[in-house]
Amino acid sequence: MTLLKLPKYVELPGGVAPVIGCKAGDIAPLVILTNFRDHVHRSEALLDEVTFKTDAGWEVCTITGPYRGTPVTVSSAGIGAGQTANVMEELINLGGKIFIQIGATGAMQDNIAMGDVVIPTAAVRDEGTTRYYAPKKYPAVSDYRVVAALAAAARAAGNRVHTGIIRTTDGFYASQRIDKYVEQYNGLGVLSVEQEVAAILTIASTRGCYAGATLLVIGNLVTGEHSLNGDKQELVVNEWFDQTRFALDTLLELKNELL
Repeated sequence: MTLLKLPKYVELPGGVAPVIGCKAGDIAPLVILTNFRDHVHRSEALLDEVTFKTDAGWEVCTITGPYRGTPVTVSSAGIGAGQTANVMEELINLGGKIFIQIGATGAMQDNIAMGDVVIPTAAVRDEGTTRYYAPKKYPAVSDYRVVAALAAAARAAGNRVHTGIIRTTDGFYASQRIDKYVEQYNGLGVLSVEQEVAAILTIASTRGCYAGATLLVIGNLVTGEHSLNGDKQELVVNEWFDQTRFALDTLLELKNELL
């Protein structure tokens, strides 16, 4: 006899998802995920119009509207695999199907320059969230069609692009700054490190969705450069918002192939 009495997913009155503050009909199948609500607010100018908008707090806010005539949702999830998983679960429950994460990353190879774009083919599951979704041997892999479309769109937008395996970790300071971790994953050819992608890819795979990510390099753990330390501060000023444009175009291309 099970002790668990709560339903698999809880709802607030009116069918509202408690983390994102949305309900049925608010979310499009095509979704962009980002870390900060400011990116969502700035995305409003890229859509034809905004037909739905909510701010649920905890850095979580969501908009939906047509982009070149096709409905798209842009949602922030804050930072880290755990909160991103909460947001993504509810977005999927309400109709999200193809997800592209727009983020930043710290390079772990000295040939990857500040301002380059990393498109992950897979992510090392070095965080605590995905163990609840799949056993340790289960890979976090991006859909190959998402990778190909994103890489082509990023290059067309004038970016220097790297594709390959990245690492997702919970510890922004502790895990990323310990020499043995940097040396190990540098030697394995891992391109960079960040905090959400393994969860996004694992959840998408286990729930029959499609996902990928585009990550702007704003630091390099090997060379010591970092925008937050004053190197190429324009990357922080512009953040990684500019990736939104080619990510939106990628979603439209993938819609015809995957939906």
